[in-house]
Amino acid sequence: MPHTESFLAYIDHSPSPYHAIAEAGALLTSAGFVPLGEAERWQLAPGGAYFVVRGGKSLIAWRQGSAPASEAGFRFVAAHSDSPVLKLRPRPDLEAKGLRLLTAEVYGGPLLNTWFDRELKLAGAVWCGGEVVKRHLVNLSKLPVRLVSLAIHLKADKGSDSFTLDREKDLAVFVGQGATPGFDLVRAAISEVLGFEPGPILSTDLSLGDAAPAVRLGEGGALISAPRLDNLFSAYTALAALIEAAPAESTIGAIVYDAEEIGSQTYAGARSNFVESVIDRIVSGAAEDVWRAKARSVLISADMAHGEHPSFTSATDPVTVPALNGGLAVKTGVQGNYAIGPAVEAWFLKVCEDAKVPLQRFRYRCDHGRGSSIGPMATSGLGIAGIDVGAPMLAMHSVRELAGTSDLDASINAFAAFFAARDPLPV
Repeated sequence: MPHTESFLAYIDHSPSPYHAIAEAGALLTSAGFVPLGEAERWQLAPGGAYFVVRGGKSLIAWRQGSAPASEAGFRFVAAHSDSPVLKLRPRPDLEAKGLRLLTAEVYGGPLLNTWFDRELKLAGAVWCGGEVVKRHLVNLSKLPVRLVSLAIHLKADKGSDSFTLDREKDLAVFVGQGATPGFDLVRAAISEVLGFEPGPILSTDLSLGDAAPAVRLGEGGALISAPRLDNLFSAYTALAALIEAAPAESTIGAIVYDAEEIGSQTYAGARSNFVESVIDRIVSGAAEDVWRAKARSVLISADMAHGEHPSFTSATDPVTVPALNGGLAVKTGVQGNYAIGPAVEAWFLKVCEDAKVPLQRFRYRCDHGRGSSIGPMATSGLGIAGIDVGAPMLAMHSVRELAGTSDLDASINAFAAFFAARDPLPV
């Protein structure tokens, strides 16, 4: 399992979307990919390897095809950099009987009970003033904080195991005790981790996350226990497959969007023009050539899938539920929450079969709620056919999630087969 240690390091070095994209950029740069700026004039060459970042939290990397994109199209694997978390509020200070607290708010849909009574840390980006405003990435691992539960003895219903909270009042982050305001402790920790005084903090985007590192569990380390597997697992495997891929006739690429967990309605999310703008610049021709390129393209949306919880077997479909360490799952359904392209699905299944890469399937029960992905909005917005896939996992949206170790290489192998396939795309 050659990618396991590299992936665990990627998770540990990516406590926020900003860090995840910075780490992705470092991996790509070390593999010879050339960073580009959106405001620069691009000079692209067939066979070249490039990447571009938007907003610090989204990235597109690609290997330029040997053939014009209008003739050979694009093959993209798309994931996202964000996860359901708690974020620090802009003016977070709170004090209660000498305890120094910070206030937080919910981003996306986390399993909130899992965030209490464990060491957490703050990480993300801060913008500081001086002669010019600068952004700094910070990982405040030396300032552990926590959310604290009410003791069962003090609950009105002592016999209840239910977990309820008031999102406005109960998300108090314990950061210390004494006279120093909580955010002043954060400021001091920021200066310490940067190694200098950055100037006044003008804006912040700081998330809470589990302070413990990613680990392997079980016999032979068959399982991965880590934060943010949804969806850094998919982001890493897409990037790893691209880095290891040989240049192809088609332009092949990996996309890592921001803001999937809150609907993607940001200028760096899947509803934005980020990918559209890169496609236009790669094609660099008439609008007719852009549309011809899209008609020859495929986008795979890669987001984690649900495995079967042994204590809650009735929560998943009894037939189409994937097993951990059983390989990547192709998602199906008719409600439009996934990118469903039967022709592309058939083509991808054959590509993986020919490459001897195992695949599984996933669908939700008809009588349960369902999640979604970037797939429908990305494929419909771009006008590119696609499908949704994901590696199976447990405890999705928990502060720590669980996935299969061998599914890392299985996912990479599936994406590698997708990038390398010479079969004609279905019409």
